[in-house]
Amino acid sequence: MRRSLDLLYTGAGFLAGLFIVAIVVLIMAQIVGRWFGIMVPSTEDFSGWFLGASSFMALAYTLRSGGHIRVNILIRNLRGRARHGQEVAVLVLGLALATFMAWWLVHMVWESYVFNERSRGYISVDIWIVQIPVAVGAVIFNIAMLDELIHTIRTGKPTYHGQDDEMEELEEILKDSPTQSGDR
Repeated sequence: MRRSLDLLYTGAGFLAGLFIVAIVVLIMAQIVGRWFGIMVPSTEDFSGWFLGASSFMALAYTLRSGGHIRVNILIRNLRGRARHGQEVAVLVLGLALATFMAWWLVHMVWESYVFNERSRGYISVDIWIVQIPVAVGAVIFNIAMLDELIHTIRTGKPTYHGQDDEMEELEEILKDSPTQSGDR
């Protein structure tokens, strides 16, 4: 199960990267096309959709790799059971918010499908099609939040803790090192 989940998160991260590459290719095609008087239609529409897809597909991978920004002002001073309790509480709240987000994004895709919404650009596209990666990314993020919560309850330490420990070590090194401002 662990391997399947990690593959899911890594695959979503890979897809996020492909969407970024697609944005670059579209923008470059538009730039080069202008040099030769060729218009690349709906570049802005597709770039926006790809950006949304990339952002949401990257959420789960970023969570598992510890890349999300965390404010550690309060948790930094907690140890043992208090820290574990705080981590679990934050993950429960995060899971609730991720579930809310995933639910309504899936609902948005369904609504766009039911009402047959289409884009208004040069290239008319069914909106539900371009909304699918955003909703799928939100669902995968929801799975990752649940996975992280279960992992933290079982082991007592979240997977992203390694990055926090590295930052604390760096802060200690910087605090203990003599300042070099007087040497100038």
